[in-house]
Parts: sequence; structure tokens; C-alpha cells
Amino acid sequence: MCRVPDHQSSKDVSSIDKDWSDNGIKASERKKRDRILPDGVVLKLMKKSDWEGCKRFFSNMTFMFLTALAIHHLDVFQSIRDAHNLEDAWAVISSNKMLVFVPLYLFYGFQMQCMGFAGGHELLHGNAFKTKWMNNIVTFFVSTAFFEVLWHERINHKQHHIFTLDIDRDPELTSFYPRKELEALKFKSVPSSRYSYFKQFINVLSYFYHRACRLVSSSMGIATDYTGIGWSMKSPKRDELGASVMWELQLYSLLQLGIYVMIFSTFGTTVDGMKSLIFWWMAPCVLGYAPINFFRNAEHADCDLIANQLLNTRTVESNRIIRWLLWETNFHCEHHAYPMVPFYNLPVLHDLLDPHIKHNDCKSFTFQNWQMIKAAGWIDKQNS
Repeated sequence: MCRVPDHQSSKDVSSIDKDWSDNGIKASERKKRDRILPDGVVLKLMKKSDWEGCKRFFSNMTFMFLTALAIHHLDVFQSIRDAHNLEDAWAVISSNKMLVFVPLYLFYGFQMQCMGFAGGHELLHGNAFKTKWMNNIVTFFVSTAFFEVLWHERINHKQHHIFTLDIDRDPELTSFYPRKELEALKFKSVPSSRYSYFKQFINVLSYFYHRACRLVSSSMGIATDYTGIGWSMKSPKRDELGASVMWELQLYSLLQLGIYVMIFSTFGTTVDGMKSLIFWWMAPCVLGYAPINFFRNAEHADCDLIANQLLNTRTVESNRIIRWLLWETNFHCEHHAYPMVPFYNLPVLHDLLDPHIKHNDCKSFTFQNWQMIKAAGWIDKQNS
């Protein structure tokens, strides 16, 4: 499952960007310098497709609907809703059907987060559809339906791409890691302990809380990092963001907030209506943060803290089902090196770049997570 890549037969990427001392070079110039594929090949891979976008979006939504239908046929929600006392509710919870319901319900939430996280990622890059208005409409739908704030994400994600693993300017680091951890010489972009590692699968309400903060602050026209509260990046400064960027952020956030008000004022005015909203929408979406974290928690773990995308980002091949649900975002290094390549061409890009990628040793997400928590793994090395 784990192998050492052969770099001898490819361009020696180890000589590029020993540190972040080349920050004086424009990001566009640095990225062009670090890209190793011929322009003609890249231009072919950059072609977007409405058909591929529709195929991936509607197939995933159909799969999600079928999962919900299977949950409905288990009759768990109806039985709990109609329970007259705790004894009746316990009879449902302790029944054998829960052995099927619990994993199916978690999988339902996982699919929601796959669409929100992975599908939303491709949408905010403008790579999901060739036609811009289609991309914008689906972006708003995904952002609203799966409790994302994708126009906020677009601002922070751009920073992440330009300054990947820069402890001063990458919001994925500055938002939640304490400064002491970031400045440690052995920092590996992993949780500080095994307790923190497992906590990310349990404390799902914190993810919902920070998204709510992002939506509220964005609707007020306030730019924030991933906490939704502050602005932790040293640059750019918050007031350096363009007026058009802030206008778009506030407009779509207000629209999203307005949709929520309409939904809850229409369907959430009765006890049964609120129960339905929670069971079929809110609860699975929040619970889905747990399984999706298993697939996104190590995208830059134990990577080189330098400016070259082939050295500071991981890639995982995984299996076809996971790749389909994740919109091929498991090929994360390839995406960072060529973010303009749409999701459906990332497997082709992977074949071309694989010999040049340093951190491609983990072939499954299970193995990658094990590398974090095992004895003498990434967490232990970070704390040694």
C-alpha cells in the first residue's frame, strides 16, 4: 500500500523552493516555473464540460436520494415520531433494524458532505461546469443545501492555494493551529495528539458552529478566516480585499440566509415539520462531518513546508466509489499543481504527474490515517 516514488527518472523536484524565501516572486510566476508538463498537454486537460459536470452532480444526487429512500423504508423516523413515551422510543432504538439504519444514515450524511466539500470545491474553482451560469446556480444550491458558505470559501481557498503551508498566510493553518505549534520545527500539519485526532470525528457541532459564524459574518460584509470570527492571516489584510469580492460575498450570503429563513418559516412552524427538517436535512448533514474528515484531514500532512506544490501536498489513489463521491479530489497534489484542470481529468493528470509527486506513498485513506496515529507516526514525530 505504501511505496517510495522513483524520482530519479523524473525532474528533480527536490531542488525547487527549499523554503518560503522566494515569496518576492509573484505567485503566478512561481507556479508557472514549478509546472513541468508541456503547455499543449495542460491546455487539453483544462477543457471543461457541462456534460461531465451534470453527470457527476446528478448521479451523486440520485445516489443520495436512493439512500434517503432506503432510510425511509426502514421506518425508523416514523416509528420514533409516533412514539408516545420513552418505552416506545426505546423499542425502536433497540430493534435490529438499527444495525442497518445507523451506518446507512451516516453514509447519507457522508454523501451530503461529499457534495458540500468536494462538489463545492470544484464549483468554487469554476471547474464543475463549462457554462458559467450553470456553475453559479449549482454553487448556490450546494452552498445552501449542505450548509457551506462557498463564496467565503472562495476567498480563503485562494489564499490556501497561493500560500500552501505558509504558517503566516495559509488560512487552513492560521485559523485553528496555535502559533506555538505552527512555529515548531517539527510541525507536520497534523493534530497535536491522538485525542485531537479522534476529537475531529466526535465534535461535529464545532464544524457547524464555525460555518454558521462564516455565514453570519459574510452576510454582514465582514471577511473572516475559517473560524468565521477573526482574520488570522498576516497578508493580505482584511481591508485589502476588493470591493467587488466583498459585494459578492455579502450578496450571496444574504440570499443563502434568506433561503434558510423561508424554509424554516414555511416547514418548521410545527413540531412535526421541525422534526422532519432535523431528521432528513440538518442532522445527517452535521453528522456527515465525521466521515468526511477521514478523507480530508491529511491533504498536506507530513509534507514539505515549502512553496512547491509537488512537495507540499499529498495524493491518494483510493477506489472508484470514493473517487466518484469525492469528485476526484483525492488527487489533491495534482489539483494544487494545476488547479485549472477539471475534476474528470484529474485521473489523467495523475498518470502524468505521479512520478514527480513526492508524497504519493499512501494508496488508501485508511493507510494514510494509520500513518498519523500509529506509534512513531506523524503525530509522534511532530511531538518528538
